[in-house]
Amino acid sequence: MEEKELKTEPTARDEAWQALQLVREAEERARQMVEEARTRTAPGLVKRASEEAEETRKRILAEARKQAEQLKKEMLERARTEAGVIVQQAEAEKSEMLKTAENNFAAAVDRTAARLLELVETRKVD
Repeated sequence: MEEKELKTEPTARDEAWQALQLVREAEERARQMVEEARTRTAPGLVKRASEEAEETRKRILAEARKQAEQLKKEMLERARTEAGVIVQQAEAEKSEMLKTAENNFAAAVDRTAARLLELVETRKVD
């Protein structure tokens, strides 16, 4: 019986050894695949990520320019509108001042004429 055990024991060892060899070979293939992925895939990924980042940057920059242009147009339009309102107010104030000046001028002329007449009349009497 011991002889049977001895015969099966080397066979089991051989099978274990073969299994261990297969594991080592699989590990080596895995290492090679990882290294290949590092050397080939990583630069490709970096390049693709860089290109995508550049595209994203360009898209965002274009959108920002578009928004800035729109904001600029809105601000210019608002400024024109406010300037128009201010011009209208200034014109109204100018008209009011001219009207007041005309009224005051007429009253001043009337007072001056009355004073001159008064002076002329007082001299005739003397």
